Amino acid sequence: MIPHGVNNRPLRLLILIDTNVGGKGGAEQHLQHLCGALDAHGCTAHVLQLGNRVPCAEGRIGMTTFSHLPTGRLWSLHGIRRIFQVHRLIRRERYDAVLSYFESADLIATIAGMLSGVSARVSSRRDTGFRYGPGMRLAYRVINPRFRSIIAVSDAVMDSLREQGIPDSRIHRIHNGVDPVRFDGEKDSGLRVELGIETGEPVIVMVANLNPVKDHATALAAIDALHRSGCHPHLVVAGEGPLRERLKEKARQLGLEKWTHFIGRRDDVSPVLKAGDLFLLCSHTEGLSNAVLEAMAARMPVVATRVGGNPEVVVDGETGFLVAAGDTEGIAGALEKLIHDPVLREKMGLAGWRRVVEEFSLDRMVRAYVGVMCDATRRSV
Repeated sequence: MIPHGVNNRPLRLLILIDTNVGGKGGAEQHLQHLCGALDAHGCTAHVLQLGNRVPCAEGRIGMTTFSHLPTGRLWSLHGIRRIFQVHRLIRRERYDAVLSYFESADLIATIAGMLSGVSARVSSRRDTGFRYGPGMRLAYRVINPRFRSIIAVSDAVMDSLREQGIPDSRIHRIHNGVDPVRFDGEKDSGLRVELGIETGEPVIVMVANLNPVKDHATALAAIDALHRSGCHPHLVVAGEGPLRERLKEKARQLGLEKWTHFIGRRDDVSPVLKAGDLFLLCSHTEGLSNAVLEAMAARMPVVATRVGGNPEVVVDGETGFLVAAGDTEGIAGALEKLIHDPVLREKMGLAGWRRVVEEFSLDRMVRAYVGVMCDATRRSV
């Protein structure tokens, strides 16, 4: 069924995001996948990237177009002008609904949408709001009631929205989705050869930006504990961030230079995952990890911290193991168990792949998003 906006035409959707499309973060990757599939579901969409710096200012993903409108400080003369620019864009292009990601986008969507008479405003919340200061918490108390619907990426995010006083009738939980076809195929030894890893040596993969919340320090401590116990895995870390040099120095101090590989950001993580035996995520908090879903789609068992949406994805003892955040001993123990049991690795990897196919497919996610947006245009405020 083709979703319809006003006058029985296809739904016209404006998407606002504080950062960019297809960037290094999970939300940016999620939006890229969503945009690439919207036209197949009958939606016409345009994305405004509000970040000051973006990898690509203009372009197209499928039939979804995107452009760059840097906002700078929102509560400045420049920022206020940007709000009115978005208001005029909504009026000129006759958008039926506005979907927003992150704080500035949520504020602009609320104000510009109200000025333009577009009541179908939907906010997609990617985390539990752990970064919010008092000012932002106050702002959300004001604007939350102005959204027709709010999408939560996980039960953990849904619970945080309830704590903010948002009724269940306006919250829709939509998990991230991935296309498992991207990760089909046999194991790929290309990266192992590139990094000088010998055949048969175990490889643990982390795909996570190098910032404090991802807790690579605990990962290094767990790898160190394994080496001291006589188990010698490699750790391959894909991602960029402010802690890169500090983490490399930590690995050097632990004597793990040969065993730890910081390979930077990879636009296509499939070859990275196919080079590994198991996946590790040590985050202190998560909304719902795309990286974990992609690892499971690549048939890798997962060791992850029991935070945020991770327990909604990883079934403890079935598709991997869940461990308390910061528990170096627990993480090392889970990794060691998988390293020494290839049959268990294969069994858990297959179970994870099946779970992604059945519960976390890209098509399922896109259909749910389109359904929420269509429903928002049909209801009165």
